Amino acid sequence: MTHQPSSSEKILLPGSAYDSLRKNKLLHSLSNKLLPIVVFSELALRRCEDEQLKQQLEKIHGAAEQARDILVEIRGLQTSI
Repeated sequence: MTHQPSSSEKILLPGSAYDSLRKNKLLHSLSNKLLPIVVFSELALRRCEDEQLKQQLEKIHGAAEQARDILVEIRGLQTSI
């Protein structure tokens, strides 16, 4: 579900400012969804004694960290434009 700007948001924010705000909200939401994956996969790795499961957790944790790095890079691109 996408957020539709209210008439007051449209008046207060020019198009590019609204788009930027919307992108920041999306990045923030993605970051919030990613954080528990990074944290809990790391905690599970620390406690895991099963080698096969540990390998799978390492893949999950590594992919989550890469996704986090991509979000950081996207944020940097936004501020440099």
